[in-house]
Amino acid sequence: MDPIVYVSLGAALAAGLAGAASAFGVGIAGAAAAGAVAEDEKNFKNALILEGLPMTQSIYGLITLFLILLSAGIIGGGFKFAKPNMDNIVKSAILLGAGLTVGLTGLSAIPQGIIAGASIGAVAKNPKTFTQGIIFAAMAETMAIFGLVGALIMIATGVGL
Repeated sequence: MDPIVYVSLGAALAAGLAGAASAFGVGIAGAAAAGAVAEDEKNFKNALILEGLPMTQSIYGLITLFLILLSAGIIGGGFKFAKPNMDNIVKSAILLGAGLTVGLTGLSAIPQGIIAGASIGAVAKNPKTFTQGIIFAAMAETMAIFGLVGALIMIATGVGL
């Protein structure tokens, strides 16, 4: 397969999977936020903060997309791996792996949205649980952070920035 295919797939999977998962997570939390705000408008600020937490995975996907395209030379010049030799195919496959890693770990935005939604309900009943709700939701985010770190290591050591 041509190296550009691997690079394109890696970039698309990083941003696409993480972005779609963030959309689901924000949607789940948003439904809970709408209910909490309908009960009492004072819940808006806390609900908005908790609802936004699953959005960070899409940011990780976008960062990875840019790093993949930058390290392959697509951004800022010409494609570095145009010759389909073994070295270029391996480097392109590494970029595919980096994108897939961020995309798959970005799926953590969906359970994070579920946790954030439950936290919104809890905070609406007891505002003192806000910090705990953020911590519970952040636990799901940890996997996405691990994926981003892994992808950064793959890109930096396998291809170079």
